[in-house]
Amino acid sequence: MEPHELERQVAAQCQAVVPPEARLVVGVSGGPDSLALLFVLAEVLGAERVIAAHLNHSLRPEADEELLFVVKTAVTWHLPIVVDKVDVPALAQANGWSVEEAARHARYRFLAETAVQEATPFVAVAHHADDQAETVLLHLIRGSGLAGLRGMLPVSPLPGAPELTLLRPLLSVPRRDIEAYCAAHQLQPVYDQSNADTTYLRNRIRHELLPLLAQYNPQISVHLQQLAAITAADYALLAEWFQPFWQSMYVEQGDGWLALARARWRELPLSHRRLALRWAMLALRPSQTDISFQVVELARELVERGVTGSQMDLPGGLRLRLEYERILLVNDVADKSLPFGPQLPTAEAVELWIPGQMAMGGGWWLYAQEYVGDMAVIAQNSDPWVAFVDVGERESLTMRPRLTGERFQPLGLHGRHATVKEVMINRKVAQGLRPLWPIVAHEEHLVWLVGHQVDERVRVTAVSARIIRLTCRRVGVV
Repeated sequence: MEPHELERQVAAQCQAVVPPEARLVVGVSGGPDSLALLFVLAEVLGAERVIAAHLNHSLRPEADEELLFVVKTAVTWHLPIVVDKVDVPALAQANGWSVEEAARHARYRFLAETAVQEATPFVAVAHHADDQAETVLLHLIRGSGLAGLRGMLPVSPLPGAPELTLLRPLLSVPRRDIEAYCAAHQLQPVYDQSNADTTYLRNRIRHELLPLLAQYNPQISVHLQQLAAITAADYALLAEWFQPFWQSMYVEQGDGWLALARARWRELPLSHRRLALRWAMLALRPSQTDISFQVVELARELVERGVTGSQMDLPGGLRLRLEYERILLVNDVADKSLPFGPQLPTAEAVELWIPGQMAMGGGWWLYAQEYVGDMAVIAQNSDPWVAFVDVGERESLTMRPRLTGERFQPLGLHGRHATVKEVMINRKVAQGLRPLWPIVAHEEHLVWLVGHQVDERVRVTAVSARIIRLTCRRVGVV
């Protein structure tokens, strides 16, 4: 490829995505690929539209020298430069990641922060055609479906910051053409010696596996790149076609959680069920690109076994839990504030004054107030989240979770006892919600299993001198 042809390709790709006058953050390591990309973009877009960004990963002794090289280059080319340093080994250890994975997370986070700081939604990195071939092989080795066989996309959301756009303008350009471009323009990059370290899987693929496969087919790298391009186009068509099915089972999504309709999911063909679970995981963890076939299969098998309350851990700190009507994916933080039912903040008992109110998780509130209205309203009440009770002259009640083996006398059973657990199961309270499901009680016994059952001993009668109205509502709606 002639140098001017490389510049033409990069210009065409950027102009198709980046509006005129918009700026672009460019990740620069100082190696031939990123140095060539920085030079090309400065040429075709203009130096005023290009921001160099370099992250020191604290992995090698020469990293500080490489940082100085990138800074000097940017200053020489009259480009703004943003630099930072992160302890990747410490990051890997803290999160249980490999060094490669930690470095990737750190890079994309740095690029996202730089883009936000520079008030631009566009970021470019220097992945090239040979990187694409390695990525497809890497995904095959780890286990991949169609999504993984796409390799990297020329344009995609930035991992970890989907509101930003990531461009890979060199993705169709072979490494040899990039090195030739550097030579033609007398660019003198630095070379990362760790790229030769076959401790890392990607480097083993580059230096050992691809040369071996080339003995069977010298065009193997090109064919892998073509496979990625074909699969990306087919997957885009499949995703568009699948969208109505996804909408038919998608129930609701919040911060850190997503719910699918269990019955609708089971009606779908096998391929649809797998894709739905993958999409659900990606919806919550867009940066979790390496979702293996094994993970999807384990999740599918758990849901198909149909044991309500069963759950499993997923990559990226997610958990899948099977509820009565929902397939729930959730992270640890959101799990404490799901909107599917009221949840006490802690297992500690809290005093509820009359009148008074108490905030719970997921936007739920509980209100207690005296009622002096028509008795017919009480008799006709069909709202499960409203209870009318007679607790005598008590000035307060207690909010608490259920007690071990707790029994009470559900209204309508004429004094017969039942356990709180039995009622929760019969009323299909999700297993994950039961431990902190709110109960209103006094010192003698349960008063109201919120949303489900009043105790017979606090029923309102014609001779009740004082009636308390208990109301549970989400987002403060009384």
